[in-house]
Amino acid sequence: MVYKVLGTISAILLFFQMSLFILRRTYKYLPKKPNWFPPILKFLKNAHIFTGIALLTIGIIHGYFALGTIKLHTGLILWMGILFAFLGFLFKNKVGKKWIVYHRTLGFILIGLFFLHYLFPWLIK
Repeated sequence: MVYKVLGTISAILLFFQMSLFILRRTYKYLPKKPNWFPPILKFLKNAHIFTGIALLTIGIIHGYFALGTIKLHTGLILWMGILFAFLGFLFKNKVGKKWIVYHRTLGFILIGLFFLHYLFPWLIK
């Protein structure tokens, strides 16, 4: 079942995406800053856009393979949220500095949407 493997990869990518924010906050509030932490943050920052594109691509393929079509489903709602987060990034110069607040807020909403999709995938029929 390829769609299950793609779903697992998508979940890993989503949590990888969130790890940048979480680890940045962790580092910011550490009383003693370990010297091995900044290279990890730099790697995550550089990978963030590529893993986001991979998440969008693999996520839609996962949905198509799982359902045989693209239709309204908890997974599509999750995928659209990821798309909006990516669009926010693309239009950050037009939005200004507020885009990052939108981007991060949407990231936390996406975690909720992920658990909704994972626990109740057939909530919308």
